[in-house]
Amino acid sequence: MANAPGREWHLKTPLAAEDVSNLNTGDLVYLTGPIYTARDGVYEHMLVKGNPPPIDLAKLTNVSFQSSPAGVEVAPGKYEVSSLQATAGFRYSRYMPALLEQYGVKAVVGKAGMSEDDYKNTFVKHGAVCLTTMGYGLGAIYGRAIEKVLGVYWVEELGLSEALWVLELNELGPLLVEGDSRGNSFFAGVNEEINKRLGSLYEGLKPPVFGRLGEQQKPEIELF
Repeated sequence: MANAPGREWHLKTPLAAEDVSNLNTGDLVYLTGPIYTARDGVYEHMLVKGNPPPIDLAKLTNVSFQSSPAGVEVAPGKYEVSSLQATAGFRYSRYMPALLEQYGVKAVVGKAGMSEDDYKNTFVKHGAVCLTTMGYGLGAIYGRAIEKVLGVYWVEELGLSEALWVLELNELGPLLVEGDSRGNSFFAGVNEEINKRLGSLYEGLKPPVFGRLGEQQKPEIELF
């Protein structure tokens, strides 16, 4: 359910179709329930090499977190995670069509999101959203939301940091809706507004001190 008028959503995984369709760019989300991590190692092992996961991921949840948890094995088969830091989502654009198609993922959590083309060409097709963590250095704070490590898989094949971690969460957030299921991008909209005003910041500036060495004052080369 949503807490109007702040557009703050507290959702349980797996997400219902209505949950996903209700989200707009700029909304804040808190997640409770199971999710699984996936980044370079898991994507390559599962989506490219075709190795089926050892558990039914699609049945468990439809939320995937692009993260390498700061976790350790404290006893045989028992793991603890102190930090849950997202990694840059744009790096994994090429894996999204297969991930969303084959595993029914409806929300991908990462850092900074992906391109508008990714949202319009892939996320819209599958009715999915892209959520981003807020700021940098908040891994320990997000890590507090982990109630339990449900399992860690492919450790031997991929190593502990790249392994498939299945986590039970309680109020993971805040997460920003960067890309919604209609293909909109929060950052793209914000950047457009910034660029409209960027030129005014150059008005009245003195000529570049190091112009002879190539220093420039051109807003068009600083557009976001």
